[in-house]
Amino acid sequence: MDARRVHAEQAGAGTISGSSEGASVNEYTRREEVRATFIASAILVLCIAVAVLRLVTVEGRLIPDPSARRKADESEARLAPARACALAGEKLIAEIEVFKELAKSARMPDPTEGGAPPARPAPARRPAGNAPAPKPKEPDKQLAWASAQPSYKQAKILAGCRAATDEAIGARVSALPAWEAIAKAAAITPPGNAEAEQFEAAKQLLSLLADIPADKVAQATKDAEAAIRSTAERDRERANTAMVREPLPQGVFSRRVAVSVGVGLTVCALLISYLGVRAASMRRLATLLPLREAVRSGRPGMQAAEILKTAAAHNSGEPGIVIGAALGGLSAALLAPKDADLFVAGVMAGLLIGLGAQWAFRLAIGASRWRARATELAEVEKPAIPIVLALSGVKPGLEPEFIQFLRSLPPADAAAAVEKLASQAEERILAAADAGAAYGPGKPPG
Repeated sequence: MDARRVHAEQAGAGTISGSSEGASVNEYTRREEVRATFIASAILVLCIAVAVLRLVTVEGRLIPDPSARRKADESEARLAPARACALAGEKLIAEIEVFKELAKSARMPDPTEGGAPPARPAPARRPAGNAPAPKPKEPDKQLAWASAQPSYKQAKILAGCRAATDEAIGARVSALPAWEAIAKAAAITPPGNAEAEQFEAAKQLLSLLADIPADKVAQATKDAEAAIRSTAERDRERANTAMVREPLPQGVFSRRVAVSVGVGLTVCALLISYLGVRAASMRRLATLLPLREAVRSGRPGMQAAEILKTAAAHNSGEPGIVIGAALGGLSAALLAPKDADLFVAGVMAGLLIGLGAQWAFRLAIGASRWRARATELAEVEKPAIPIVLALSGVKPGLEPEFIQFLRSLPPADAAAAVEKLASQAEERILAAADAGAAYGPGKPPG
């Protein structure tokens, strides 16, 4: 009992300093908890840094440039109209010549004479014998429009070619008169079935197209076709080689929001774990610090019993959810970096899996760390009853049963039980020491 009394005096002397020390959270924070929090924080920082870097730098797969393909298709679609315009320009030259020849056969007035009245023909010589003079032949109105229709058809085609031609090669001054005449010719309303209307339309068309520089228009349409063909070939060649990055899919959240939410969840998990550790250390402080007065009042067993009970509690903090969230987010970022929503899902799934793994680990450990934790608390509290004596009274392997028994007792009975265990252990130690002194050094008992 002398050792217990000396230890009690040391505890009483250190009460004041112990009170000031107990105000610090670190003193009542287990080394296991500090180590677990540090490891979880390090894993979190590393995993989330890699995950965020992967999510930020990921790019869509390379695909053919759709805009280049679309442009190539549009350029190729312009080839057929350009070819039709070039053919119409060539045909118009030939048709105008044919039209002019047929106009003579149809006895249509020559457009070069303008609006001047026709010269009065010389009076025909009367034939011998009182026969009447022959009448001049009338114009062939049916032939007039039939000869004008091919030129009219080509003019209608070419009238729609001017804009595309000017766009391809620019406006040419030399072809402007011909373009304007062709536009006026195309604007002529097709005549009905009346011969007079057809004849007037043919005359109007002949006056517009007879002397135009149709070759200038034909050359312009050929050059435009060549330019459009060259552009189409260049666009197709570019479309065959141009590649762009496919845009990343848009999920429920925008990419930036998803990454922020995932990182925020992991930070919240770390904060919860830290607050859990701090709450546990403050709870131990609030439980054990008042019991230091119990030593002065002659109840040292209450302090020792409470240390043993407190040591039986599992570690506080939630390092499992921190590590789980970090690994879950990292796995999602590495496996599916294009979908940022999966990063959030991975973090949330990791929280649950980590929590389950943490509790499974705690159940697997059981009371195996109880003795070390009780010794760690005793280093801080320095109880009057040495914890080593109380622990030596518990047989190895029976820690869970003893803890359950101790928790079931009222505080006074638990204190008495711990005092009794310490007394028995101390008596065994003293008896062994006395036996060793009686037989002398090197002599076995009995």
